[in-house]
Amino acid sequence: MASRLILLRHGETGANGRYFGATDIPLAQQGREQIVCLAPRVQKMGVDAVWVSPRRRCRETLDLLALPHRFQLEDDLREVDFGQWEGLTFSEMVKRDPLLVDQWARGDTGFTFPGGDSLVAFNQRIAQVAERLCDCDAETILLVSHGGVIRGLICQLLGLSLNQSLLFQQASGRYAVLDIHDGRGVLVGFNRGGAC
Repeated sequence: MASRLILLRHGETGANGRYFGATDIPLAQQGREQIVCLAPRVQKMGVDAVWVSPRRRCRETLDLLALPHRFQLEDDLREVDFGQWEGLTFSEMVKRDPLLVDQWARGDTGFTFPGGDSLVAFNQRIAQVAERLCDCDAETILLVSHGGVIRGLICQLLGLSLNQSLLFQQASGRYAVLDIHDGRGVLVGFNRGGAC
């Protein structure tokens, strides 16, 4: 059973406040530099298993970490699909669909991104990932994923409601650490990493 989870958000993409979930964008040069800087620290963490989102920005992050481990591509670690809001800023979403944005901001569990994922389906996917992580034989697992997935996993493993995930802002190229005891997590580090 996993005893430590390291939840790393991919490096900067140059999205500049635009929401990209399903869109398969690459890392920006700044993001590549972030991860190269972070790599020596991650290489010393005693990681036993690596799970990675199939999105390009996550696979590029993993490549730059230069870990000697085999990894698992995990489709369930992909970011939420923002549908028609892909590539928009928050203010552009508000201009286009103010009532829907308000529903999302209230944490309405019945919310569905227009033309994208429903929060119900996304939250179910996160819960399944959390269960599989806790059942994994590896002692220390590194996940390379996305901000929404990481926030959701933190809530799931801390026993918080998933609509509280917006209380956490996971920065690009930074990681959170959770220690796992009997399927429940203790947050021991958040937004770690940063400048070399």
